[in-house]
Amino acid sequence: MPERLRLQRLSGALYWVALGLSVLLPVIILIYAGKAVTDPASLLSRAPSVPAGTVVTSAQAGLVSALALVAVLPMVAALRGMVRLFDNYRAGEVLNVQNSATILRIGRNLLLVALFAVLVPTLQTLVLSWNAPQKILAIGLDGGTLGFLVTAGLLTVIGWALREAAQVKAENEGFI
Repeated sequence: MPERLRLQRLSGALYWVALGLSVLLPVIILIYAGKAVTDPASLLSRAPSVPAGTVVTSAQAGLVSALALVAVLPMVAALRGMVRLFDNYRAGEVLNVQNSATILRIGRNLLLVALFAVLVPTLQTLVLSWNAPQKILAIGLDGGTLGFLVTAGLLTVIGWALREAAQVKAENEGFI
């Protein structure tokens, strides 16, 4: 019983953290996008491989901002899934098919986050280099992204395993 109370308390705190982040993250990206569109040249500081003095148009800034907005969507979806999951956990609902499906969706969304962490900066740098003497295609993959990718894969597998466990639990409850 103390473990369940600990789970409920921690889930209650994480519920609010995930909810806050799911609201705050898009707002930050929108502010960033607005600043980028009003001052396109400021984007060059975020792309060090693009030569200084390269002309960045409002259209390029808009495209870079749109890519950033698209890239944040899977993270917001994952955070909203976490809100649902933590809400169920704090209510004492732990092992059920709904939670396993939510964990599976969170894992899949985090896989997209990891994929976008590689693709979006690559595409943004390419867009920013359109007016440069040489176009730049720089793909970056670091240990943090790889670790995030593996963790997202782990969550996906855990979601599948919990779905199986929840189905077995439901079948067993049907016999009682």
